[in-house]
Formats: sequence, structure tokens, C-alpha cells
Amino acid sequence: MKKTLIALFFIGWGISALAQSVTDATKISLLTGSPGAELYSTFGHSAIRIQDKDQNMDIVFNYGTFNFNTPNFYLKFVRGQLDYMLSVEQYENFEASFKYENRSVTEQELNLTSAQKGKLISLLFQNYKPENRNYKYDFFYDNCATRIRDIMIRAYGNDFQYHYPDSWKNSEFTFRNLIDMYLTHHHWSDFGIDIALGLPTDKVATPADFMFLPDYLSDGFEHATIIQNGEEVSFVKGKEVLLSRTDIEPKVFFITPVRLMWALFILSAALSFFSYKKEIKILWFDVTYFSIIGILGWIVFLLWFFTDHIATKDNLNVLWAVPLHFPIFLIWSKIPLKIRKGYVWIVGLIDVFILLFWFVFPQQYHIAFIPLILIMIMRFYFILKTKELKAGSL
Repeated sequence: MKKTLIALFFIGWGISALAQSVTDATKISLLTGSPGAELYSTFGHSAIRIQDKDQNMDIVFNYGTFNFNTPNFYLKFVRGQLDYMLSVEQYENFEASFKYENRSVTEQELNLTSAQKGKLISLLFQNYKPENRNYKYDFFYDNCATRIRDIMIRAYGNDFQYHYPDSWKNSEFTFRNLIDMYLTHHHWSDFGIDIALGLPTDKVATPADFMFLPDYLSDGFEHATIIQNGEEVSFVKGKEVLLSRTDIEPKVFFITPVRLMWALFILSAALSFFSYKKEIKILWFDVTYFSIIGILGWIVFLLWFFTDHIATKDNLNVLWAVPLHFPIFLIWSKIPLKIRKGYVWIVGLIDVFILLFWFVFPQQYHIAFIPLILIMIMRFYFILKTKELKAGSL
């Protein structure tokens, strides 16, 4: 702890001194970390590095940190109320963490005059003050990459311009499309994300929005320019790979959401037809299955209405993962006949509507939802075919 406090003191002193004495020897660069194996690192990372050999300085400004000792940490994290912060660390520590996680680090040196370097360092130092360093994290609009994207505009105003590639300008990619590209080998993460994230994720991303992802921020810097001595020059001076990752074959899981859900559909179909032919009640299956779907619906509902996450709002998954399934199916046999019939018809028709308009639905659903919805439609059909409902009495 004592060594940490001493290090922080000298880092803080060094930043202040550096902001006042920037020279040609001062080097500022964008660091881009490659995606990692864990979900939190799936989309990569961005940070700003400042080096000055004359002042023995090599530090990294990192907007992607938070304090595990925050009171009610997990509750605040889930509710989107956890403060993220700008931290400063020695570059060697930053690199060591990426090396440990087998992630590459690419550096783009910025093409800046001494005066322009001083502006950016002063602004970073201002951000690092205790009263300014904390911020409310938002995955799409306020993260480690967007903070760096925006600070360049704040530092240089109209002298700095992002020149977006035509592929970004003409793209119809949504935020969901962009993150899906990073989830190719993360089948269960993709499934969970598509359950938790609502309509805001299906908004078409603007060219500036692309840069919420570190890889696109790096590309944005490559296409950016800045005015120097009345001339527009490239914002990036050079690019170098500082740390290479060891290629590892991605883990291939045979049991993916799509395979598992279709297997569940086949088993459910077999069980349904067998029980119907043998006139055997399988209320236990309906209670179990619809309760699980209902609990899933309540999770979606809570993320929508009781968190500050923008991306989990307006989540149309509640149309098929109906929260009322739990507890309605727990007391199914005690519910009056007319209410049961009405409930089955209403939610069943909604499920059919979803499948019929699947490709034009405003929210993009995961393909593994199809067998889950089909199971519900099938079970509703057989529930309506039971003797009790056909006879009109309990």
C-alpha cells in the first residue's frame, strides 16, 4: 500500500510537470488492446499512452477501470449505477496485464505539435482530478473508446476532423450487428446478450457510433486529420505492434444455444405427441418450462425498468418471454377455465405473430429463440386439445 501511494504521488506530480513542459521528445499515442477470452474483454480496449524519456515518464491514461471496493458493488454494476473512472498507471503494468491475458497491443503515435500535445495532456490531467475522474459507464455511448474519441474534439475543436470511411457512412449496421462480429465464438454470450439487450441495440449506428468499439476507434484515428501551420495533416504519425498474442484455437463448444434449443424442441414434440396419444397429463412439463420462460421474462422486465442501462430498455423479448407465465403456470389447474383459454389464445397468437413477422420485427431476435417459441405454440395447441378444455369444464 505504501509503495502504491508513493507511486501514485509521483505519477500525479509527473503529469502536472509534464503538462507544463512538453517538448518534441514527448510522445502521445493511442493504445488498442485486442479482444480477450473473457466476456468483459471480448470487445477490446483503448487507452492513451504518454512517454517522455527526458522526464523518465511512460504512463497510460485508462478510462476503463472501476473500484471493486465500491459499496454494493454488484448491485450497482447490475443496475448500471457503478462509477467507472479514469486511472493512470505505468505502461509496464498495462502491458503486463495484456501479456498475462494473451492479448495484443497496437500503438498509433499521434502527429501533434508540442503545443497540441500540451493541450491534450492538460485536458487529460483535468479529467484525472478526483472530482472529474468518475463517470457513469454506458456500453455504447460512454466507455473507454468513446471518451478518447470525444476528448480529441474537445482538445482541438474544428482543427481536428474524423473523416469516416464510406463503408461506415453507407452502412446499415446496428449496434447489435457490430457486437455480433465479436461474438462468433462466444455462442452463449451472444445468446445472453440478445436476451438482455432491447430495441436501442437495434438502432442503426452512425459513423461516430462505430467508434464505441476500440478497433473502430483505431480505424477512425487512421482516417482523422488535424490542422498544423494552416495545413491539414494526418492525425496518426505511425503504427506499431507492441505486443503480439499467441494464436490459440478458439474453444469450440458442441452444445450451442441453437443446438440445445432445437434438441429441446424435438424432445418436447415427442413427449407431447406421446402423452396426447396415451392421454397422459404432462402438467409437470408445462409448469417447469413456462415457469423458466416466465422467470427469464422477469429478468428482462427488471433490466428494462429497474436499471439505468440504456441498452436494456424497450426490450421486446417480453412478448415471448412473458413474465406472467411465472407464477400463472404454478397455479394453472386452479385458474378458471375461461381465463385459461383466453390466456392461451392471447399469448399463443402473439407467439405466432412473432414467427410470422420474424424478419421485419423491429428487434433482432436470436435464432435460438425460434425453437423456444415453437415449443410454447405446440404446448398451447395440446393444452387446448385436453379433454377438460374441450369439454368446457374442469
